[in-house]
Amino acid sequence: MSTPIKPPGGSPDGIPEPADTPEGSQVEGGELRGMVERAGADRAEGSAGSEAASPLDAVRADVEAGRIDADQAIERLVQRALAGASGLSPSQRDALEAQLRDALTEDPTLVALRKDLERASSAKP
Repeated sequence: MSTPIKPPGGSPDGIPEPADTPEGSQVEGGELRGMVERAGADRAEGSAGSEAASPLDAVRADVEAGRIDADQAIERLVQRALAGASGLSPSQRDALEAQLRDALTEDPTLVALRKDLERASSAKP
């Protein structure tokens, strides 16, 4: 017969016991909602000053303006991801690129997003 062993400071599931929860860490629903709304407002204020606040926003703006199509947007995003992996060896970088491109053709969620992007870019005159 086996019995779960209770680890220190928690239940066998790894969920802290109610008595172990620090006081003041409970956030009321309305307070949490206010915190999220303030964070969203702060973010909106920070990006309101520039048309393209990030490279991703720049890609989105180019697609919306019809300057690039879906394939060009995907290529920019892949190259951006690879640029962020500058610490990898050339063979590791090639492997990462292959995985990214495979995911873009095989992952159902990414395929759906790509189709949405293609529809959005083809709708532009």
